Amino acid sequence: MKHKIPLPSIKTLLTIIVVVAYTIILTSLIVSIIDGESSLRMPTIGNLITMGYEAYGGDIVTTTGNSTLDWGKVYVGTSTNRSFILKSKSNTNTMPQLNSTDWTFKNQQDQPVVQPTVNDITVNWTLNNALLSPNEEVNVTITLTIKYDAAFVDYLINNQVKTFSFDIIIQPTRV
Repeated sequence: MKHKIPLPSIKTLLTIIVVVAYTIILTSLIVSIIDGESSLRMPTIGNLITMGYEAYGGDIVTTTGNSTLDWGKVYVGTSTNRSFILKSKSNTNTMPQLNSTDWTFKNQQDQPVVQPTVNDITVNWTLNNALLSPNEEVNVTITLTIKYDAAFVDYLINNQVKTFSFDIIIQPTRV
């Protein structure tokens, strides 16, 4: 004789399904609560600093978004001044620092020539140790001085130097 295993009733099956679903939902909620309690939330604060400058006006020539300071004719043994407005594009007080870099001398064929071993050219300005506030505008004069030096004059003549160029870097320092 075979024994028949009685099948559970629909009511029992529905009860099992509801209990399993309830268990899954309850377990998920408990895990999310426990997980939320084990993590660390730490508020933070900070200061956003932007530092920079904009130059315009005076002897600045702007073409297609590029600004150039044109020195024109410069004579050995003299100083030449160029002026413009320097505007702070910073949200903090800054002290601008002036540097010159990438000096290039070109001959009459507009070809770069070897750099001189003697270079009595200096670049100075009127903003030594100046403090600029955010959005402050100041008039600036940059002076290019070329001292008379026989070796430098010989370099200019022997290399047929006609033009020169260099980059002025105005870098903000936070104060």
